[in-house]
Amino acid sequence: MKKSALAVAAAAALGIAALSGCSSSGSSSSEPSASMVGGMTECTQEALQSSVDDAAKALGDGNVLSDPSLSCADGWAVVSGTLGPADAPSDGPQGAPTSFIFEQEGQFWIPKDKASVCGTANGDAYPSDAQVPEALYTAGCLAG
Repeated sequence: MKKSALAVAAAAALGIAALSGCSSSGSSSSEPSASMVGGMTECTQEALQSSVDDAAKALGDGNVLSDPSLSCADGWAVVSGTLGPADAPSDGPQGAPTSFIFEQEGQFWIPKDKASVCGTANGDAYPSDAQVPEALYTAGCLAG
């Protein structure tokens, strides 16, 4: 009986040690860590850049989003800027004001279709069926 109790205690100690090794270190570094697998992403321009680039290219192969601005709330992000061709002349037309909406899913930013997440439009009022947070509604759903 003593051996099985000792084995259970040893297994529990190993489980606790393994779990504590998986916990976050609380580091204040803004550099992304290679151990982000299965973790959460941050709402920064750097973290969203590849998702923004992909969303711009989905609207036209040579498109880029220039002068991006970022707004974040409750696991959602809106990136707004000017969508146009990467080779647009500096003294010519640059493109059109555009915003992209993303939802955080673990370590990824997933692009969302405005028609699906902005709810049923009712003027400028925040729709009761909107999924995007109210703090981002104007920037993501009413602009660009």
